[in-house]
Amino acid sequence: MKGVKFGLFVDPDTTRFSGLRLRRLKEAIKDPKVQDALAEELEVAGAIGSNKMAAIERRIDELRTTKGSLWFEVAAPEVLAASIFRAKQLQGQVVDELFKRVARVQQLAGPLAMWLDLAGLTPHPGGAPGLGRANLIGYRGGTFVSGGKVVGVEVTNDVGELGRALDEPKGARDKLTASYVACTPALVAELLWARTAVAPRWAPDAVREKVQAGGLGLLLVEGEAVAQAILPQERKLDTGKLAAIVTALQSSKPGG
Repeated sequence: MKGVKFGLFVDPDTTRFSGLRLRRLKEAIKDPKVQDALAEELEVAGAIGSNKMAAIERRIDELRTTKGSLWFEVAAPEVLAASIFRAKQLQGQVVDELFKRVARVQQLAGPLAMWLDLAGLTPHPGGAPGLGRANLIGYRGGTFVSGGKVVGVEVTNDVGELGRALDEPKGARDKLTASYVACTPALVAELLWARTAVAPRWAPDAVREKVQAGGLGLLLVEGEAVAQAILPQERKLDTGKLAAIVTALQSSKPGG
């Protein structure tokens, strides 16, 4: 393989592998420390100096063409990103920075509230009766009844919670105009790796397929930035449903 093939004319900021932006992946594999870790993770023998990346690429080719391998027929950039996330030598600061891992879910609230505000929606705490799992609500429209829009965001930093959110029946969120799941790229990679405990082959599209099957959107939080990785299916709510949402939100306020 003459270098990893990332695809022609792909956007390095919207294309992702295991949740990691292509631009960040390309930068990461230039780092000798990352190359050392990949060589260990992928069991590359005899790779030294400037030949190390070439040896890693040959090893990936071998894994991608071996039936029974976790990486059989998986795109090479996906193998790289997932292996970087898993590499023992990179656990901690390197992986946390690349995949934007956070310690607490509360660290995601500020960037997401700002994203809603920039989208013309007023952020509101979730948890209102009848509005499902959303722990952050964005709305616009004076009373929601005329031209109103209500967006639910299920914010999580737990791989188990993310899996449950993606498995929830499609109709569970039909009281909202649109619904998102929000997490870090690290959680996407973690869920893909968790899946390998019950599946014999890596499924790079497993998260995307679950998100789209549920009619959801996916927001990935990277520090202070929020990327809309997958657009949700939007629903038009009638005035009765919008009025009920207003009542629910008002009743959930302290003293409401």
